[in-house]
Amino acid sequence: MRNYKISIISIVLLLLCKSVVASVSFNLELVSKAEDITEHNSNSNFGVSDVWGYTDETGIEYAIVGYRYGTFIYDVSSSPDGPLFIADIAGPSNGDYYFHRDYKTYGDHLYIVNEMTGTDAGMQVIDLSPLPGGEPIQVNTYTGVAQSHNLWIDNDSGYGFIEKNYPENVHIVDLTNSGAPVHSASLSYWDAENCHDIYTVNNRAYISEGWSNQFGIYDISDILYPIQLATIPSFGYAHNAWLNTTGTHLVTAEETVGMTVKIWNIQDLDNINLVGEYLGENSLAHNVHVKGDFVYISHYTTGLKILDIYDPTDPIEVAAYDTYPDDDSDGFYGCWGAYPFTENNYVYASDMQYGLFVFSFDDVEAGWVYGTITDGGQSVAGVEIKSLLNGKIFTSNLNGEYEFGFPEGDHEFEFWNNGIHIETQTITIYPHQTTGHNIIFGGELVGDVNNDGVLNILDIIALVNLILNDQYDWIGDINSDELINILDVIQLANLILS
Repeated sequence: MRNYKISIISIVLLLLCKSVVASVSFNLELVSKAEDITEHNSNSNFGVSDVWGYTDETGIEYAIVGYRYGTFIYDVSSSPDGPLFIADIAGPSNGDYYFHRDYKTYGDHLYIVNEMTGTDAGMQVIDLSPLPGGEPIQVNTYTGVAQSHNLWIDNDSGYGFIEKNYPENVHIVDLTNSGAPVHSASLSYWDAENCHDIYTVNNRAYISEGWSNQFGIYDISDILYPIQLATIPSFGYAHNAWLNTTGTHLVTAEETVGMTVKIWNIQDLDNINLVGEYLGENSLAHNVHVKGDFVYISHYTTGLKILDIYDPTDPIEVAAYDTYPDDDSDGFYGCWGAYPFTENNYVYASDMQYGLFVFSFDDVEAGWVYGTITDGGQSVAGVEIKSLLNGKIFTSNLNGEYEFGFPEGDHEFEFWNNGIHIETQTITIYPHQTTGHNIIFGGELVGDVNNDGVLNILDIIALVNLILNDQYDWIGDINSDELINILDVIQLANLILS
């Protein structure tokens, strides 16, 4: 059994004070919607559940989404007018207030599990290979598990992992014959107890163990004899987990009000550390999925959130879309699922009350900026820096210093001091870079020859170019003698050094 350590990141989620603002939408383009799904919702307005995807041999993308009475499949890439209805796969629909369904694909087969009772209980197996010319065909219903909350398929090993109940916590099937799953192994008793969700890669399983309040890491190289390697604590309900692309960090979600999405450094299983955290405006995250450096979060009433975890210690929100416009409460409404694993940069989101959303995301990366805010040569503390993109607010510290991460691009920020709007400036954020940008109130920064708000070697280069080209620009006349020469270079160097 391995131990873990929690770093000081728990004390400071951000380097500077950051205010809570209402959820907004940015950097995600809405391509289309399928709202008709919600017409089948219950009287309590539930029915839509998880979403998954599939790409056929011709490159057409399909969204697979749960609704009250089964599963809808849509072609989401052939028509500019919106998703094209392809198939309705009926399934059990009794005995579950929220109508839980979960999906995974393996090759050309779709596997469906659910928590309901009724006709065709079990794991439905659907052959998708007739697409696009024909309709999907249900070829089997595996009855080794009647009801299940979640399903995972390891595409390398060909095993399916089905969440079950104690004492058989995870029911494992061999999908060598894709249409006829065969029970092969189990995680039972104290292994994966209270399992809620499973993720596997490279012969390791990462199990979200619900009210056991832990995420378990298991060696499953011998599927018959799993070995627990480590556990990570959950301070709420251990809901789901996903590994980053390099396998160095595990991202976890706890589906508990006030519990953050957490990023754990798991490179040394004897010394696991919490290094990063994030939580949206409604304080309730559902599921996380990782693709590249991006974490896609179905965040209930605040909709879909996308984080850049290029720096795992400082996850930055780079895109968002509020699928649930009613409010940002901490209730179990809104965005249930997110699916980013398409081949055309589409991202799907399922909203329990508003249906299926199809977005385009251009892989907008995060960058970082820092600087000092001064007025008349004096640093200014407590200045609020408000983004006009998403309303987020950052604040200068007691030394007038600020630092924050933000989506790449040229962005306008308002600067407020003691409730008074001082000015609006544009700050350029460079992808996966940290740049300096000083803010000067009430005057120009002497020596800032290239006018980027920072004094450094680039200003000396700009000044030397003015001299070599025999050009006079007052901003290069550092000593104010109406000449631009080596004396100005010397004085500028002294300003930089000081």
